[in-house]
Amino acid sequence: MKKMVNKDDIFKELLELAKRAYVPYSNFRVSCIIKLKNNEKVYGINIENAAYSPSLCGERSALASLISQGYNKDDVESFYLYTDSKGIGTMCGVCRQFMIEVLDPKQLITIFNKSGPCLEARLEEFLPYYFDKGKL
Repeated sequence: MKKMVNKDDIFKELLELAKRAYVPYSNFRVSCIIKLKNNEKVYGINIENAAYSPSLCGERSALASLISQGYNKDDVESFYLYTDSKGIGTMCGVCRQFMIEVLDPKQLITIFNKSGPCLEARLEEFLPYYFDKGKL
């Protein structure tokens, strides 16, 4: 039987994880938790850089760890994202494209802001005309 995830617990964990973000320029923290089917979790945070383009978003940080640890989209149960926003803070375009490449387009994404859960949608809804290997 699959254990249900308590969103309050995930929210607290995302907030704690966000404290690790390296954000000396924007002070805008992002954290990501990928819960695997084996109940392990993979974490990511945003890491800024003064040159901007080498900065790493929390989503891509977590996904790079996922792949580095030998997991793939078939191992992913849940995907949680926190942004330091008052409204809905979604993934940037680069992250959406990266995510569509390494996750199932049907993957449910749960987004939290400073107040808690604020949006749940399938990945493909964030990038409806995505580019993938089938379009090469």
